[in-house]
Amino acid sequence: MKGAIATVEFYATRASDEPSAEATYRLSLVIDAPRRCPSGEGWQCRVAMADLHPPETIVGRDSIEALSLALTQARVWISSLRTQGRVLTRDRAGEIPFELL
Repeated sequence: MKGAIATVEFYATRASDEPSAEATYRLSLVIDAPRRCPSGEGWQCRVAMADLHPPETIVGRDSIEALSLALTQARVWISSLRTQGRVLTRDRAGEIPFELL
């Protein structure tokens, strides 16, 4: 995503599966830099999770709030993956847990 200020790649595996190329897939989470809304009222920040969630524009009263809300949206998507039974890791082998703090 153009204007990205943060990006992370992580892997999702079904909790019941042994890690393998078929059971594990890579995801990319991207957040772009907050910028003023075109109307001049407030700030906006885009967040996307490649292959699962297209870029979504999040609006806040200021740039910090817009960025914070974008992170909150990312946490919702990550929580949803876990609810679906996915184990999230930083490596394909499934050895380093992934947490979005």
